[in-house]
Amino acid sequence: MINYKRTCLAVLALLCLEISVNIGDATAQENVIVDTTYSDKAETKRSVSVSLQPLFMLISAGKIDIELQPAGKRHAYIFTAEVYGGRVQDRSNGFDTRSNGDWDKVNGAGVGISQKYKFKNERSSPYVAYGLTYRYQEISFETEGFYPYEQDGLTYYDYGSLEKNLVISSGLATTVFGYQKIADDFVYDFYFGFAYKAQLKETDFMGLREYDNTIMNYAYKGFGMVAGFKIGFQFR
Repeated sequence: MINYKRTCLAVLALLCLEISVNIGDATAQENVIVDTTYSDKAETKRSVSVSLQPLFMLISAGKIDIELQPAGKRHAYIFTAEVYGGRVQDRSNGFDTRSNGDWDKVNGAGVGISQKYKFKNERSSPYVAYGLTYRYQEISFETEGFYPYEQDGLTYYDYGSLEKNLVISSGLATTVFGYQKIADDFVYDFYFGFAYKAQLKETDFMGLREYDNTIMNYAYKGFGMVAGFKIGFQFR
């Protein structure tokens, strides 16, 4: 004879066990979905990166990049600010002001804007970037020559030490390829590419200076290769 009470208890136990297993599976799937959703948001979240380019210190300059990354996009916009100030020496085309210990002074500023396209929709990715930069610089140095002065309503010329102040106004167009690595929100960026530099105002150095041996130099004109690296931090 069938024991209905025992059979009902057994069926009820099996149902409870099945419900428990289903709830456990649903909870695990929910955890996976939550984690995936969080990961997707982390990849597409808007960010701002602030980076420095240490190599510019070699030409008595400081350069800072501010990169704006829109949410869910592969492209970004980079705004650049440059400040020039310090002592420099001309070593281009046979000039070597180190030989007599002379130092020139440079002052100026630069601003730039560029667009960056990442090949992967990830925080760390190779990329291509292109943009424009404008620079205004003044180079002053001491030399010898004739200079005018007035006395008793007349103009006289004397020979001696005088200071020259020359203005350089230039534009730079660049296209670079690079790789940006982001680890713990720290930014490491290496790039190389090509550039064209034009002088917007012709500067006459009067044979006393040139500053045009490389594209990094102030008065360079024409095509050249560029390379560098950035170190910074990303805010999300």
